[in-house]
Amino acid sequence: MLTPRSARVGKIAALSGRSVRQREGRFRVEGPQAIRALLEREARDRAEGRDGILDELYLTTKARDAHPELEQLAETVGARPRLVTPDVIEAMVREQGHQSVTNPQGAIAVARSVERDWRDLLDAQGTGPVTIVVCERLQDPGNAGLVMRTADASGAHAVFFSEGSVDPLAPKVVRASAGSLFHVPFARKVPMGELLDALRSRSIATAATSPRGAQNLFDWTPPERLAWLMGNEAHGLDAATLEAADARVAIPIYGSAESLNLATATTLCLFESARARAGAR
Repeated sequence: MLTPRSARVGKIAALSGRSVRQREGRFRVEGPQAIRALLEREARDRAEGRDGILDELYLTTKARDAHPELEQLAETVGARPRLVTPDVIEAMVREQGHQSVTNPQGAIAVARSVERDWRDLLDAQGTGPVTIVVCERLQDPGNAGLVMRTADASGAHAVFFSEGSVDPLAPKVVRASAGSLFHVPFARKVPMGELLDALRSRSIATAATSPRGAQNLFDWTPPERLAWLMGNEAHGLDAATLEAADARVAIPIYGSAESLNLATATTLCLFESARARAGAR
């Protein structure tokens, strides 16, 4: 029987640390919504002949009864949830010995890394219409998760996180993505210079948002093959990246706010691309 002091519980809690996640190639998934997306991904992978990524699944009795679909989905992929007490779940989400403020609602899973090699992911985009998000030195976990969620909702094809960005497998990012992490392929630690060259060689245009953009976002028609370049929350894009962009686009501000935060700006840009794709059909 697992207790809050069990070694296995400690190992799951340790996945809050980036170095542990990288060393083990695993990450923690919290809450029924994200775990449902994980199990759906697991079923899809197995049906298509790919290896699954689910390692461990834990539920409290209350969570099992409130979300019976989790146990049903787990059974379809040959997994069996382990029932644990609420204090065990709480111990699994402790960060550096401190109680976490998150509420995993009695559901925790551990999965193997879902990241892709950035070159392979770019090659997989083919030659047809494609929308990509490139995040340069993005730091805020909440923003990273919201970018993943918006990419999923808008039908974007991939997300690339540059070197120096937050780890997209960090617990706060996984929570903020609300399960979209399992729907949109992504790569991390991507070298920006090499990526920009690779995009150009594959005839994928690049667009950067800038308050000094030459074109109003709502007057501009995004090309069919486009990578949106989104910069650091405080400093924006590096000068070299901004200079390399094929287009600079400004998001108009109609009120008194100086600017929009990164997640909101990304949402507007991605849905403009989605609207252009829909209009081209």
